[in-house]
Amino acid sequence: MATQEIQEQPARRKNGSVPFDVSAATTTAARRTVGMLLRHKLLIGTAILLGTGIATVAAMRMTPIYTAEALVMLDNRQNTIVDFQQVMSGLSTELGSMQSEVAVLKSPAFAEKVVDKLALMNDPEFNASLRPPETDWFYYLNPRNLIPDSVMGAVSGAAPAVELSEQEKAANQKTGVVNTVLNNLAVRPQGRSYVIAINFDSEDPRKAALVANTIAELYLVDQLDEKFKATQRATAWLEERISELRADAKAAGDAVETYRAQSGLTGTSGENTVLSQQLGELNTNYMLARTAREEAEAKQREVASLSNSARGAGVIGDVMGSPLIQALRQQEVTLQRQIADAANRYGPRHPTLVSLQKELGDLQSQMRIEAGKIVQNLSNEVEVARAREGALKASLDQLSAQRDTQQAAAVNLRTLEREAETAQTMLQAMLTRFQEVTSQTDIQEADARIASAASIPLQPSAPDKKMIVLLALLASATLGVLLAILRERFEGGYRSPHQFESATGVRGLGLVPTIPQMSRLRGSPAAYALDKPLSAFAESMQNLRTSLLLANPDGRQKVILFTSSVPGEGKSTIAASFARVCANAGQKTIILDCDMRRKGLHGMLGLDNKRGLYEVLSGEAAPSEVIQTDPRTGLHVIASGSGSSLPQDMLGSSRMHQLISRLALEYDRVIIDSPPVLAVSEGKLLAALADQTVFIVRWGKTNRETAMAGLKEIVEAGGEVVGVLLSQVDIRRHAQYEFPDSGRYHGYRRYYAN
Repeated sequence: MATQEIQEQPARRKNGSVPFDVSAATTTAARRTVGMLLRHKLLIGTAILLGTGIATVAAMRMTPIYTAEALVMLDNRQNTIVDFQQVMSGLSTELGSMQSEVAVLKSPAFAEKVVDKLALMNDPEFNASLRPPETDWFYYLNPRNLIPDSVMGAVSGAAPAVELSEQEKAANQKTGVVNTVLNNLAVRPQGRSYVIAINFDSEDPRKAALVANTIAELYLVDQLDEKFKATQRATAWLEERISELRADAKAAGDAVETYRAQSGLTGTSGENTVLSQQLGELNTNYMLARTAREEAEAKQREVASLSNSARGAGVIGDVMGSPLIQALRQQEVTLQRQIADAANRYGPRHPTLVSLQKELGDLQSQMRIEAGKIVQNLSNEVEVARAREGALKASLDQLSAQRDTQQAAAVNLRTLEREAETAQTMLQAMLTRFQEVTSQTDIQEADARIASAASIPLQPSAPDKKMIVLLALLASATLGVLLAILRERFEGGYRSPHQFESATGVRGLGLVPTIPQMSRLRGSPAAYALDKPLSAFAESMQNLRTSLLLANPDGRQKVILFTSSVPGEGKSTIAASFARVCANAGQKTIILDCDMRRKGLHGMLGLDNKRGLYEVLSGEAAPSEVIQTDPRTGLHVIASGSGSSLPQDMLGSSRMHQLISRLALEYDRVIIDSPPVLAVSEGKLLAALADQTVFIVRWGKTNRETAMAGLKEIVEAGGEVVGVLLSQVDIRRHAQYEFPDSGRYHGYRRYYAN
């Protein structure tokens, strides 16, 4: 029921029936935090002392480091001595270019130049092989230095070392020095300016300034060297290219002359002009010849057609305008008139008429002969005209072909001439550029300048010992708090009876403070309640007796069992101290040591263990024969006895039942000291015999699950658990918790003698 009520309380709060005070919750949380820190102040203090102490010692032993700074400004302004284009252009001041220059300054190749320039291979600060081995006590604080390298290599699974030649070892050693220089070097642009800051760290302030200035100077020299190399590369390339172009120009010129000679071109334009004139004149003559031929052919055709006509030669004469034909024509006309007159005068058969007709025939025959000659002459003229036209056409075609050939050759010649001119132009340009490049060799300037040389630093830049100690203090304090939180979180024990009561529903009977260490050394813990009757421990026994009296007002429940889950929880000490307190208060009390495996109760009370409970249960002795009396309080004691065989059989026997019943009739209090219930089974048998069981749980130590398991064993065995008692309580630490009983004993120390 109690457990159910405890579980229902959060639900009622969640439903809102109980008002929630934010300020009170905040205050409670703060108090709990402070209480947690106070509870673990030793752990936190130890972490702070160790962390801060180690950091302080380490800071004191750190070698001071000095930082020197040199400033280099990229200068985009160039002096124009000659108006030549540079082989290597100047640096850009854009962010990418700035970062590129920073990368150059941080490159291993540049650092190697610094190492060679300053002979840093011989400096122990940078060459670890030249340093003497560390043999002081602080060196051995590092666990890594105590493990041989061979063992570390075997554990890490690293491959066995490769045998290196002397040259390879020297190269590796130089690489290590270069890396050390790079680790000590810091290069960064300053804001949005053109300035690059070069910082170098060293144990020697003068060395730091020297290296920083050397880096700045080598950077300028490196720029000039790169420009000089670029100029040399350009000069070599130009020389090679000029040789090639000179050969190309010569070959092109020779090709022009060779082609001109082969094609018959003299290189002057006179030939082309004469040839054009000849072609013009020849073309005119050809056209005239063709016209004459066409006219002759036309006449020939006309004369041929007329010669076959009725009119005959007369018409030809008229057409041709021949004087002979015309004279003959006149004679013909005259004869025809005479014939007509003779025919009219003499008749057709007159000799005169016949003579005239014969003369006319002869005349006409002669005219035909002359017309034939004219036709023949016209045919000859046509043939001549045709021959002349053909000759002129052949000459014209020959000159045209010659002109076409000459024009094609001229085109090819012009192409070759242009190629030769181009080659000559490129050669001239390369010669000009070669002269410009060679003239730049002696006037190269760096694209940067040293804005501020590094001065010798007067104060070390590292380590900041105050900051190291402060950070170590904060870090160790944080670590201490984290360890305290982890320790608090992983604490598995109960810190208050209220915790146990909330978890199980079993009432809490109180707290039993731990006995001071000095008192435990001086005497038995069971005697402390008698020796210090006004102590908090004695008061806890009195409080337990009062709680049991209130739980048993009629006094019928006399047999009280003291047990726990596991050994070491202080149940025997509490049982013996409680029995003594009861006996000292006048109650007739007897205590039985039922832990036959670990027989320790008689030693706490200063008694012997020759005969005891074992002898009674085995029938070797009567109870009255083994009862011993505590000389200080009159407490009766039955020790465990000298035997130890099968204790579970003896404690569960009828003789044990009879003994408990008899003692309950004779005594006011029968106290049973039981073995732990989880360790052996006898505790469960005794729980069934007892009227009341006081369950002992060690404060803050016994695991909660373990305590719950022990309690479950007792309940299942039929034991009546009257309550739980937390033992060995550190009242100072308990007072730092926010429990209802946190101030018990420690908060009222003035009431106690110790």
